[in-house]
This record gives sequence, structure tokens and C-alpha cells, in this order.
Amino acid sequence: MGIKGFIGALLLTGSGCFAQADSITSAYIQKFPDKLSVQLFTLNTSNQFTLDYEDIGTTINMVPNERRTLGVSVQYDFISFNLGFAPKFFAENKDNRDSKMTSFGLNLFLGKWMQHFDLYYQKGISLEVDDYESVYLSGLKTIKIGGSTSYVFNDNYSFRALAFQNERQLKSTGSFAPSLSYYYTEFNGRKEPQLGGKSYFLDVALSPAYNYNWVVAKNILIAGGLSLGAGVTYTKDGSISDTDFLTQAGLTLSLGYNSETFYGGVYAKVLASNHNADTAVNMDDTIAYGTVFFGYRFDPPRFLKEKTEEIKEKIKI
Repeated sequence: MGIKGFIGALLLTGSGCFAQADSITSAYIQKFPDKLSVQLFTLNTSNQFTLDYEDIGTTINMVPNERRTLGVSVQYDFISFNLGFAPKFFAENKDNRDSKMTSFGLNLFLGKWMQHFDLYYQKGISLEVDDYESVYLSGLKTIKIGGSTSYVFNDNYSFRALAFQNERQLKSTGSFAPSLSYYYTEFNGRKEPQLGGKSYFLDVALSPAYNYNWVVAKNILIAGGLSLGAGVTYTKDGSISDTDFLTQAGLTLSLGYNSETFYGGVYAKVLASNHNADTAVNMDDTIAYGTVFFGYRFDPPRFLKEKTEEIKEKIKI
């Protein structure tokens, strides 16, 4: 089913979709537990890599070709997911010779815990070196899969309001929210004649973080977060393997309008990792994206409400 058909199906099954939102309100947070939230977004995103060859003083930037992504995000109760792909009708995607970009994300809000999973798939990458012409490798693919587990200390802080989903922050507040992140990243050059083979690395890091939601006006929010962490990385490149120290830094910023039914705004996130290898080659790994989004909340179909309640009962949420 295409994206238009998917959105249409959601709208058709949401009887009474223009009804006033049901909500649960406290002094700091307004929740919409019985509303299905659908969001359309367009974003620029990529997983970029930098290889630093210290012994010869050369740095190679690995830049994916396709950037502009169109996506849909859906949230109901404690779960949300999003799917994005890079269609050819965007002007900046038309000259990317057989390149691809797909992303998927899943969030679970379990009380004061937030569980996040995501996946990035890229095909077609340019190798860029200062003072040299870039080299395009159409057969080089990368995949990153993993996520993070976070804990929010302040009950008055809304993690969901940061991304303008099914909660709204009513009063400004922040929270310490440490997270444990874990990612598997693979380079697959088996279909690239100049490379052959594949390599991968595993990252695990613990990152103290602080997030703040600033309520500028009744329906306008500025939000952000900063994290700094460290961990270990395991690298496997052909017959060579290595375990090294890992440092990470993350930054999130968002600005938008959030009413009881309609919401929209901009959201940006950067996660940078440095693999401090003992070998002659160091790698920096950066995921960065900026998105513009528009969403609407409406009544869910009855079967979705019943099924969600069954799941919540089983897992004791």
C-alpha cells in the first residue's frame, strides 16, 4: 500500500475524527490517551562517516547521496512508529544514480521509561577527500540498527511533548534523563567491484542527558536536550577486529505549535560518535536530521482501542 493509501485508510477508519479531543490534564502535562495521532513529515537525513588515516594525514568523508525523505508517523497510547523513504520526485534526489535511503523508528513509552529503536538503510555513497575529485560507489551500502533506553526522573516533564505527539507541556520544566544506547553499523561492499567484502562495528554507550521544555505561549513550545556519554566499540574489518573506547554527544531541538487537535513545527537531532581506535584509522559516525512536520489527532477505530488495552493488561503498563 502506498503512503497515500495508508493515510487514507487511517482517516477512513477513524470514525468521528473531527470530534473534540479527550484528554487528561494535570498542572504540567495534558495527555491525549484516547487519540490516534498521524503525522506527515519531510526531512533531510543521513548517516555520515569520516575515516581519519592518521599515518598518512588523510581524511575521507563518506557522504550518502540521497537526503530528502518523506515520511509518516503514527502514535496511539504508549507506542509510536515512523517510516521514511527518499522518493525520486524531490529535485535533490533525481541525480543520485541508483541510490536509496530508508528509515524506520519505533518508540515505546512505558511509564517513566522510554524505549527507542531505529533503522537506517543507505545505498550509493560518495567518498570525498580534500583536493581530490570525489569517487561515487553505487554498490556500497550501510545499515544502522539499534536504539536506546531512557529514564525520566521528573514526573512533570513530558518526553512526548518534545516531538509534539500525544502530550502537551503546559508549564515549563526539565528533567535529567540518562540513556543507554546500542547500535550495530555495517558497511557492505560486496556488490562494489572496488571494495568487496564487508565490515561492521558495535557501539554501546551510557549517556547522562538533560532535556527542557519551554512553554513560550499557550500552544507554542521550544524544547531541547543535550547528552554526553562514553562506552565501548567493537570493530570487525575482514580478519581484523578491535575493541576501543567510544565517546558520544547528542543534541535535540524543536519548535512548534501544539493544540488539542492540530500540531506542527520543526525538529532537529544530531548524534555523533567517535571511535578512538588504537589502529591507524579512526572513525567518526554522525546521524543528523532536520524535519518539518504536521499532525492531527482523531478518534481511533474500536478494534485498535480494544487490542491496545489487551496488550497493556498483559505487560502491566
